[in-house]
Amino acid sequence: MPYRNLCLVILLLLVPACRLLAQDNSPDAIVMPMDVRLRAHPVPTLSSETSFFIDPGTPVEIIGRTADRTWVQVRAADGEGWVVSEYIVVFIDLPPVPVTADSVGLDRGYALPPDVVEQVGAIYRRGQERGNRPNVFSKVGDSISESPHYLRPISRGLYNLGDFQYLQGVIDYFSAEIARDANSFGNTSIAAGTGWSSDAVISPEFADPSLCSAGETPLACEYRLVRPSLALIMFGTNDAGHFDPITYEYKLQQIIEFSIEQGVIPVLSTIPVRLGYEDKVARFNQVVVKNTTQYHIPLWDYGAAMTTLPNFGLDTDGVHPSIPAGGLKGAVDFRATNLYSGYVIRNLTALEMLDLVWKAMPVSR
Repeated sequence: MPYRNLCLVILLLLVPACRLLAQDNSPDAIVMPMDVRLRAHPVPTLSSETSFFIDPGTPVEIIGRTADRTWVQVRAADGEGWVVSEYIVVFIDLPPVPVTADSVGLDRGYALPPDVVEQVGAIYRRGQERGNRPNVFSKVGDSISESPHYLRPISRGLYNLGDFQYLQGVIDYFSAEIARDANSFGNTSIAAGTGWSSDAVISPEFADPSLCSAGETPLACEYRLVRPSLALIMFGTNDAGHFDPITYEYKLQQIIEFSIEQGVIPVLSTIPVRLGYEDKVARFNQVVVKNTTQYHIPLWDYGAAMTTLPNFGLDTDGVHPSIPAGGLKGAVDFRATNLYSGYVIRNLTALEMLDLVWKAMPVSR
């Protein structure tokens, strides 16, 4: 029986006792039947310092939440902190609870480290010398990057920024036309393909012969034709079924080094959980983090943001991000009531990363 289903079975046994507790002591919520980390105030992220663990069944008082309600700020006997709302049983209505921190995605107070800012500037200037376009980016990856739900609705004006109005500036900046009626958001990438592992994008056999030169890799072809200043890169979901972490790292480094050589800022993303490959995914994400540090390039921690969502933000196949009820019209709808699907969070965190890198690029505004 999967772990999460087992937890639900245990919870069914625990809830009656918890409801009695709620009647006697009026707690706002209780902790699920597992030890739960209480994250340090004030930043509710999975990388925040752990204040302490809360025992199963512990009653807590809810004193705040994020706008999307994926994190709640609680007060327990040993102190205050943040916990993923999925890991507690809530007995009160959350909407009236005050919003005391930013929504799921990247913390708005987050900034690129100084060494990364310096590297971003150096790569950008190299790209400008090569003729790269400052307000163009490329999408590099597998089917999760090729999907029509990933950033493409923005090119059609199908987006609602909700509480993230500050992202309008970066949308405007990267809306420069690449080809006829296509900008970076809507352009079909030559460097993204269904079923691709990290080796595909650096293998000429996967290149489109109608667009690419003989012996040219999909990555080289994309960079030559699009001339981007940066690339949003995510591989690993398919690699998990084929490669060990050492091979994965070797392929990833080839992508990173070629991007830097071409003057394209590589923005490297962690990958979401793939059911059945959880341990491999965790090791791959360690590789991603290690290499962003080693090469001083931006880290897009999409994988961490997905862990706060129902079913880890995955669709029923346990591989691809979940699609919101509105389909394409809902994929870039960032209103608080819609921040529960994998592609919504993918688009939100992608825009946040674009905004961070854009602000670190030495461009005129």
